[in-house]
Amino acid sequence: MTLGPLDQALSFWKPLIDGWDPQALSCYRAPDQPLVPGINVLRSASAASAYRVREGDSEYSIFAAVHPLADVPESAVILAEIRDSAGLPYSYVLWYPAERCAVMPFDPNEAITALRFERYVPASRRTVLPTPLLSAYYSVKPLLPKAVKFKLRQAMARRTLTSEQFLEWPSDRSLDLLLRLILQVMLLAAGRESIQFLWFWPHRHPWAAILTHDVETAEGLRNVPHVMELECRRGLRSSFNLVVHDYEKQGSLLDRLRDEGFEIGVHGYKHDGLMFTSWPRFVDRAVAINECARQWGAVGFRSPATYRNPEWMHLLAFEYDSSLTDTAPFEPQPGGCGSQFPFFLGDLLELPMTLPQDHTLFSLLGHTDSGVWLTKLAEIRDANGMACMLTHPDPGHGYIGREENEQRYDEALALIEASEAWTPLPRDLARWWMARASVESVRDRPDGASLAVASIDPAHRLTITPPEA
Repeated sequence: MTLGPLDQALSFWKPLIDGWDPQALSCYRAPDQPLVPGINVLRSASAASAYRVREGDSEYSIFAAVHPLADVPESAVILAEIRDSAGLPYSYVLWYPAERCAVMPFDPNEAITALRFERYVPASRRTVLPTPLLSAYYSVKPLLPKAVKFKLRQAMARRTLTSEQFLEWPSDRSLDLLLRLILQVMLLAAGRESIQFLWFWPHRHPWAAILTHDVETAEGLRNVPHVMELECRRGLRSSFNLVVHDYEKQGSLLDRLRDEGFEIGVHGYKHDGLMFTSWPRFVDRAVAINECARQWGAVGFRSPATYRNPEWMHLLAFEYDSSLTDTAPFEPQPGGCGSQFPFFLGDLLELPMTLPQDHTLFSLLGHTDSGVWLTKLAEIRDANGMACMLTHPDPGHGYIGREENEQRYDEALALIEASEAWTPLPRDLARWWMARASVESVRDRPDGASLAVASIDPAHRLTITPPEA
């Protein structure tokens, strides 16, 4: 099926106005064709590249094939300016009020997909080490002293801090801001001052927060009950992602997790970072992982060390994955999707991690308080997004298995507990988002759904009004 230019944006926003066909607003146009009413998406002959979009006080990244527009006619309003790698104006998103037409100099679908699938990352930078060296490193890693491994990771982090990155850290909302721009253009082209859309979270919650843990060692597994108690005291529950083959798992602990309302997920076949290094290895491990997931009743997956291939993930037999991050310059596989909301990788739902990992903050970067976590939680709350937090119960350096880091984690839990966040298990959030995605009209809304309003002010700015609590 051929996708229209607005398909990806429409599936995210879920506008629910019966009798209105927003897809009919847009069309692909050659740059030399005359403009028509609606949204004119210009096809570019150039290759996709990285650009910065400046829109009012916001600035964010896109990766797309952008048609250059050197001049702005007097009759046009600039909605966004697109700048090249040198920081110079390259093109514009334009609105012609008299003609009731808009110009987008890139394909919205391609720009959205490029971020979700991390296609802006060059093949040479998809892992910190080339694949042959990666295999060799994980072969000798168990023999390396902890101090040596720590120094290697710190050196990579320092190199990252001094290099130019496509996405910002510790927060990047490039994809979310792009989706807002597309909605703004849609409303202008439709001649509508406002439109209702299906709100992101059930029961009018303004934002969502989910807690996840990756258990890397037997020592971390022994600390799971303590972390459970810490969260239970605040009325919260989380998922614990377990490695299939690296340590023995007691059935009594698995039963306790289920009985007390926690979730069990799968954290890979072995914690060696090699699952995605070759297709045959991926297929072999996927078969074993899928069988283990069936036995555990697990529906969620996170890849060890967050190594990933978004093009392959849908072959795993899970309801959701959580291996991508909104921005991840310090990970063994750098990248990020620029979003604080779930999205689909084929049929598999992705729940991107949207807070820095404990190890990144307290070990690699040497932070000594919870400030980054608390600041970003407040930002996600204000953006009505999804906080997806990954920590580790292991006693390793930088993990919440250490007392000083546990206290910092509890401070983040306190903020979540005191807020109006929806705090489901990851699997329940995934199922809500899938139910939301299936809605096609106002009449078939899932239980707990409500409508929000997107509106355009006289200065052509977009405002989102959540449903009243």
